[in-house]
Amino acid sequence: MNCYLINATSIKAYWAHGLLYLMASGDCECPQFASISQTLITIFPPEYQVTTCACAEIGTFPYNTHAWFHLAEQPETVTVHTHEGPQKVEVEGFPADLSDELETPAVLTAKLAKDEVVGISPNSWDINRAINDAVGQLEKLYPGDVHAVLTDTGVVAAGSPVGIAFLYVRMKQSATKAASKRKS
Repeated sequence: MNCYLINATSIKAYWAHGLLYLMASGDCECPQFASISQTLITIFPPEYQVTTCACAEIGTFPYNTHAWFHLAEQPETVTVHTHEGPQKVEVEGFPADLSDELETPAVLTAKLAKDEVVGISPNSWDINRAINDAVGQLEKLYPGDVHAVLTDTGVVAAGSPVGIAFLYVRMKQSATKAASKRKS
């Protein structure tokens, strides 16, 4: 399929708990194929692109597209490539409302305790992926000494069509294991 970069009149970037959410809108040919994807350039932070693919429609039409990406650390900006060239987009925390119709899921705006993490399985319902993500984060905080307790699980599916879709787990480093280890 012949795909190419398109312009965007608006690009927004939000980050929380290892998830980067990009939204773009504008006008293009074939808006049903408009998408955001990671470029093939292997750098950190990753770079992204807004594209569409050829279709039989004639003219330009409005599009709104979005995508989730796993990104462990929050960058200040991300680069998004459009037909007009690369654009630096400031990465913000999630607002209370992503749009007029969509309230931001609480898990994305929640303040975590220093010994808590949220593991995400973006664009899937794979609980093992979310648990592995959370344990990986705890390993960085407590190298070789992770004793986690699962405190919450949930699925976020919102928007029409579903625009936000992921399974999450909230885990906390267990104080009981750490305390009993100190007594020994």
